Amino acid sequence: MSDLQERRVDDQEPGVDAASDEIARSLGTVWQRFSGQRPESTKVQMGEDVVKCVIQERHEPEPDDEQPDDPRLSPAGLKQSATAAIARITGRKVVAFIAKRDKSAQVSTQTFLLDRPRQRF
Repeated sequence: MSDLQERRVDDQEPGVDAASDEIARSLGTVWQRFSGQRPESTKVQMGEDVVKCVIQERHEPEPDDEQPDDPRLSPAGLKQSATAAIARITGRKVVAFIAKRDKSAQVSTQTFLLDRPRQRF
């Protein structure tokens, strides 16, 4: 994964890849719907067949561990919404979703493995 390129949403550098920015904005919106608050920062790393998103959560106390009534707000709903956003933006099918969360650092990492594009011979 050494060929990953890191992009920050809050860095307004010229030439920043539009897909990376759109992924960061979309996943930030999905995260806000899931957690109830906008992430502090979102970093996107894109490789040939992988998209990795690192979300720095806000440092606010978490609500009770009650399950939400709306299934879109569950971890499965987060997976479905995030996967759909990645597939829409990249134009490729997501074949795997790996989510990790470091509660002490309040960092969530979401890795999406993309289907290889078909090659015509």
